[in-house]
Amino acid sequence: MSEGKEFSIDDVVEEWKSDCTIDESRLSHEIIRTPSLHAKYLAYFVRFKGQVSKNRAFLGRMGNIKRKYYRGECTKADLAKYEWVQYQGLKPSSAEMNSLLEFDEEMVFWKKEVSNAEAAVQAIEYIMKQLTSRDYTLKTLFEYNKYLNGA
Repeated sequence: MSEGKEFSIDDVVEEWKSDCTIDESRLSHEIIRTPSLHAKYLAYFVRFKGQVSKNRAFLGRMGNIKRKYYRGECTKADLAKYEWVQYQGLKPSSAEMNSLLEFDEEMVFWKKEVSNAEAAVQAIEYIMKQLTSRDYTLKTLFEYNKYLNGA
């Protein structure tokens, strides 16, 4: 995982496809590899969990700014910052405000970003569960190989 590059859950899943394989001819190597895999995917988990928090916070701030925008309360600085022209419609009721926010392009975009980061966290949690059971799988393979060799 490089710090400068934007990293997606698709990248993590591609790495997992390779990392999840077990080389039965090198079981001792595979046993030693488990902690480093755990550390690797824990780092991904922390990164994406942070992204969820960051995106939720931004979505909340954007929701407050958009409410001000639709009520006609944005300052010139806010309008300039976001390159918006002041909303010219009537001040919306609470229900109308919810509808405006639900279909606002920027709000939809940030809701999707939150959802994507949450899906990434869930995927990595699944990978972490698989890593937890990896030692048991390796032990079973080791015992099975002993059985096949008559030990």
